[in-house]
Amino acid sequence: MKILHIDLQERGSNSVEFRFFWDNPNQTRTYTRFLSEIDNLSKKADTDYYTRLPEDHARTGQGLYRWLDGTERILQNKLDSPRGEEIIVLAISTSKGLAHLPWELLHDDQNFLVSKYPAIVPLRWMKKVNERLLTVDNNPQDRALNVVFMASSAKGVTPILDFEAEEGKILKATRGKPLSLTVEESGCIKELGELMTSQDREYFDVIHLSGHATIKDQKPYFITETEYGDRQDTSAEDIARELQFNLPKLLFLSGCRTGYSDGDEILSMAEKLLENGAKAVLGWGQPVRDNEAADTAAILYEKLSQGFTLSESLAFAYQKLLGNQARDWHCLRLYVGGSIPEALVRRGQRRPLPPVSFVDKFVDPETKYLRVATRETFIGRRRDLQDCLQVLKKPFDNSKAIHKAGVFLQGFGGNGKSTLAARLCDRLPDYTKLVWWQQIDQTSLVNTLAKKLDRSQRQILLNSNEELDYRLRDVFSQLNQPFLLILDDFEWNLECPSASDDYILKAEVAQLLKALVWAIQETNYYHRLIITSRYTFKSPLLEEFYHLESLPSFKYKESDLEKKLRRLEHFSSGKIDKNYIERALTLADGNPRLLEWLNNEVLSSEDIDAKLQSFENESDVTWRDKIVWRLEEEPQLLTDEALEKVVSNCLIYEISVPLAALEAVCQSVPNYHKKLEQGRDKGLIEKIQNDDRETLYRASHIKHINPHIELPKDASKLSALAGTAAKALTELWGNKENKNEERWAEIFRLAFAEKENPERFRQQFDKMISVQYNREADSAYEKELRKHKKYLIENQEQIYQKLEKYLEQQDWKKADYETAFIVYQWMVMKNLQDFYTLFRQISLEVIDEIDRLWMDYSKETFGIRGQATIYRDLGGKEEYNRKVWDRFGDLVGWRRGGIWLELENIEYPATADLSDFTFPILIYHHFYQGGGGGIVYGAKRISTLASRLESQDI
Repeated sequence: MKILHIDLQERGSNSVEFRFFWDNPNQTRTYTRFLSEIDNLSKKADTDYYTRLPEDHARTGQGLYRWLDGTERILQNKLDSPRGEEIIVLAISTSKGLAHLPWELLHDDQNFLVSKYPAIVPLRWMKKVNERLLTVDNNPQDRALNVVFMASSAKGVTPILDFEAEEGKILKATRGKPLSLTVEESGCIKELGELMTSQDREYFDVIHLSGHATIKDQKPYFITETEYGDRQDTSAEDIARELQFNLPKLLFLSGCRTGYSDGDEILSMAEKLLENGAKAVLGWGQPVRDNEAADTAAILYEKLSQGFTLSESLAFAYQKLLGNQARDWHCLRLYVGGSIPEALVRRGQRRPLPPVSFVDKFVDPETKYLRVATRETFIGRRRDLQDCLQVLKKPFDNSKAIHKAGVFLQGFGGNGKSTLAARLCDRLPDYTKLVWWQQIDQTSLVNTLAKKLDRSQRQILLNSNEELDYRLRDVFSQLNQPFLLILDDFEWNLECPSASDDYILKAEVAQLLKALVWAIQETNYYHRLIITSRYTFKSPLLEEFYHLESLPSFKYKESDLEKKLRRLEHFSSGKIDKNYIERALTLADGNPRLLEWLNNEVLSSEDIDAKLQSFENESDVTWRDKIVWRLEEEPQLLTDEALEKVVSNCLIYEISVPLAALEAVCQSVPNYHKKLEQGRDKGLIEKIQNDDRETLYRASHIKHINPHIELPKDASKLSALAGTAAKALTELWGNKENKNEERWAEIFRLAFAEKENPERFRQQFDKMISVQYNREADSAYEKELRKHKKYLIENQEQIYQKLEKYLEQQDWKKADYETAFIVYQWMVMKNLQDFYTLFRQISLEVIDEIDRLWMDYSKETFGIRGQATIYRDLGGKEEYNRKVWDRFGDLVGWRRGGIWLELENIEYPATADLSDFTFPILIYHHFYQGGGGGIVYGAKRISTLASRLESQDI
């Protein structure tokens, strides 16, 4: 490697001292360059540089290159000198005002310098005052490259990054190469610090942080997680403090703008880390696409693990990105301090490669089929992983340790319990892992354990004169490395006396598990257990486990479902009819195993429709074997009539809801509390904890799991059930504080499904209005109402009947609400986009009929045409005029004392004794389309209508 040192320092307002040398500072040559020559480049560095057109990047790079090269052609002459196959590094040190320039784009009119063979790689040299030379740190380790990968995905931070794909690409690129990738799942910088401290110094070569970054108050932050998954904005100083004395040779901040400096007040996070002890830092100068960041990491670590130098690996990365026509290749920036690392590990290693994953132990011994997702294909379950690792990682002498014998993972077949267990194994390298699949007995336990023991320990374990619990305790207490024992598909060790009973442990297994738990307790929880099972069993032993109940499907985590579908060819190809995709998604209900099977066996077939129909109408139920044990000798899912009734009623909800909502629809079933618990224990009702730590529940909607579990076929019963469910959710969520559109949509969907209630649409309209201004409620109501367009059209003949009734009674409030409901229905029936479109396109015959009714029953005091006339007489046009609008509000009583009315302070008198043409008002008060709510936002509707009515009159 040859290093051309370039030092650019501003001298005065216009000139720059340009100094450069190769390896001897005493041979420095100095030239002068003028800022005015690149004034245009400098000013547009934050605009033109970041455009997405490659030719713009080339022009920018050419401009910078020509400026450095000058009329003397000094840079070209230096780079043209013979150099063989050596890479050239341009170590560029600048004063503040030049730091933001895109040096990575340097282009000699033929190519970007990084794309040449061999490459010329610019890097950013943060030299100290007394430093004259960038030294080379050439001390490669004779072992595999050790990389720590930590992704951060804090609750509430969007968009959610596909960090699993980044990890997967790294693993794929380095398969068979000497790389050990340690993943820190917590996303917490403090936990990362503890991981670094747990190993010898210089054990890790690279820390890779993946996540979002931000700049606040001119200071950069990396968004990490607290120990509980909440957002924590972490500064460079925070990182340096937690990793003090443990910083590796390379730190890769794979987050947007971690390498951004504005050349004035903002110092990049990469630069700040160098100030705080880091040796070399990679970052991104601007926002970067997920896939390009992942591709960069993959090629970089592939080359570093093969013994290429850091600058060579960086050159490979640039060239790979350019070859892929990556938009953001030029945003990748390497910052170094006093020295630059060369190779991190030696080439040509002959040592055995470290095991990449433990998943190979999860193989069906008969079919040899891998039963779990590999490290490359694993996605999701982040919070579940973090919670389980909190139990399994903490040693007993840690004050934060959770004293449990292990974790119990329970959930429906195909939801990923075994995959999660395998992932946990990969995350716990310090354990000796052993797996028992399905049935376990004392013989298989002892024989498998014995293979991992020395002779004296085996003798203790095989001593039949001692009880098993004492033998296990004595062996466990002698081991220097802890055991992690995995009992997978543990439901094979359970029995259910009758369909109405709970599952319990088989007699022999009860004694075995009791012995294991006791031995673990007696040895200070040094060893741990992981149990996966489709069913929960009743036993006091379960209290000794962290119980991850009802491991849910991907239905409840939209980001995880999207990631899963992106990895399934036929779901994501865009070539399959969307209707088939939606039907397949409905059938799978988020179950990962069903999604994979539908992708591979159904969406890939020639007659997708026929296959889907056969599963939908239950003519083919072979797919059940993917998620339910059905044969006599298998641990079948046993249910009684009461449980089936409870779960059937719970199917009325399409989203996860509080337990109280489930209880509300099950009260007709005797002992329904017990049956709801059984539904959870048997995997039929999933328990979900969302990002707000709310505990919610939902019955699995996978069809035909049990032919007796289904919604009522009787229309009257189904209507009543929907009404009960709607009432329950309204009591829980039907308030102004609910800003969740999905929850409002579920309330309205259920209410509209109460078909025997003819007032359902109007009642829910009143509910929507009662919580204004609530954009989410309004949007949900509109979307759900549009689904009933056909019904509204078929019943439109009576659309004005109630308005006339309320006006006749002089109930102005109900009449006002009914008027708004009428035009809302017209918006849906005519398929108009929103209220603004409605006022532009609604038939004036509708407006005339509404106006006639108001005028007739208010002695011509109230009406729409009168409002329009007042607006026009004030000089109102279709264009908004604030003075006209305010004056209009004063005249019709919508504005008092200079303040516009809000919904809650509108007065509806017993007689028509207010200002002329005060009503109707609610049709202008509607919230959804605006940035706010209230009649003050109704000007556009009044002006549009007034203009149309004027044209009609003319």
